[in-house]
Amino acid sequence: MLNVLYVGLGGFVGAALRYGVSAGAAWLAFRGHWATLAVNVLGSLAIGYLAPFFDNPSHPARLFLVVGVLGGFTTFSSFSLDTLSLYHNREFFLAACNVLLNVMICLAAVWAGFRLHQAW
Repeated sequence: MLNVLYVGLGGFVGAALRYGVSAGAAWLAFRGHWATLAVNVLGSLAIGYLAPFFDNPSHPARLFLVVGVLGGFTTFSSFSLDTLSLYHNREFFLAACNVLLNVMICLAAVWAGFRLHQAW
């Protein structure tokens, strides 16, 4: 039961951080899919860096940080909605770019996070 609390508290922190990044991106005039892309890349970099610290998948810090904070921070559902909205608005090229950029850059960010972890 305590594990659920770690994940839940982390999810709250991650969701609040995600809102903050999105609000900041909107303030800088980067709305919608650009803010989602930024969150997904930052979250992918962070998970690639943090995940190797934990051998035990049930470690409380892993549950809080990796599952909770980063699970609440990254935004696959928002990414999917952004892509579908672009598609419905007949912005097919942007929809395809959104998918390709999120997948390619986030995979690269996870790899970079692992490399950072190895370097430190």
